[in-house]
Amino acid sequence: MLAALKGLLGHEALYVALQKGLGADRLRYRCLDELALTDGDTIIDVGCGPAYYFGRLPKVRYHGFDTSEKYIAHARRRWGGDQVEFRCEVFGEQHLGQIPPADAILLLGLLHHLSDDECRHVLTVSAKALAPGGRVIAVDPTLVPGQHPISRWMSKNDRGEYVRTPEAFVALGRETFADVDGEVVDDATRIPTSHWMMRMRTPALVTDPK
Repeated sequence: MLAALKGLLGHEALYVALQKGLGADRLRYRCLDELALTDGDTIIDVGCGPAYYFGRLPKVRYHGFDTSEKYIAHARRRWGGDQVEFRCEVFGEQHLGQIPPADAILLLGLLHHLSDDECRHVLTVSAKALAPGGRVIAVDPTLVPGQHPISRWMSKNDRGEYVRTPEAFVALGRETFADVDGEVVDDATRIPTSHWMMRMRTPALVTDPK
């Protein structure tokens, strides 16, 4: 039954409805508020899904990436327009010369779907894609001592196979960024959940991991 429910989340309308029903949209909005985006900023959104939170953005130059054709098609129908681009592609080195340096990069609900090596790759590319003073924000389910039993069950049964502790997320971030901090958010959703919201700035000298 759990596998069937996870499969249904591949349907963009059901995914958006569930996100809003659980209050996960409020978690995304908190991340956007953290960035304090302004008109004219260049934004790269990796793992954007159907981008249901796009309406909360100011008038930015937006580049969204996701590997789900259904999600990208939905986002294009709903949000496509001038200065807005959705690509059904994996964000990588090949895009660095195609997109202006980014003021902010969103990794919302992404890293817990990626192995450590895959995280290193996306963080390295993100560091190279940032404009001076740019920042990266990530948010993912996490495992912390003393968390609510429902929250722990949610984290352990998430679609993502790589739910980590905050310390493990930070360790990955610090391989690529000199300035990494974050906080556990456990009051955003309508049911008990624990998420690690991580801010990354000041790219270190990095090379692309193979």
